Amino acid sequence: MSFIYLISSDTIGHHEPALGRKLMAAFVRNLEKAEQKPNHILFVEKGVKLLLPEFSELNALRALENDFGVKLLACVTCLDYYGIREKIEIGRESNMAEIISVMHSAQKVINL
Repeated sequence: MSFIYLISSDTIGHHEPALGRKLMAAFVRNLEKAEQKPNHILFVEKGVKLLLPEFSELNALRALENDFGVKLLACVTCLDYYGIREKIEIGRESNMAEIISVMHSAQKVINL
């Protein structure tokens, strides 16, 4: 089954930011070890910040991309909004037309 993740935040949950960052780090770390991998991970809104060098699990994302072929796409509008377009370490810039196309081609979209 083809599935993708749509990540729109740098946390999981919204009530406790410190806890949410720990949960997101644990999610990425465990996703690298999971048997099934998504075809793509789409990063929008604050989710694009997970592609910055300061994200604690950047190496896990790098492994997903390099070792397992998971395509990491970052919304260019979001990167520009946060002024981090030149700072992302992994993945590539994408636009909304491509993001929509990727979502339409997947059998399942999981929103985080």
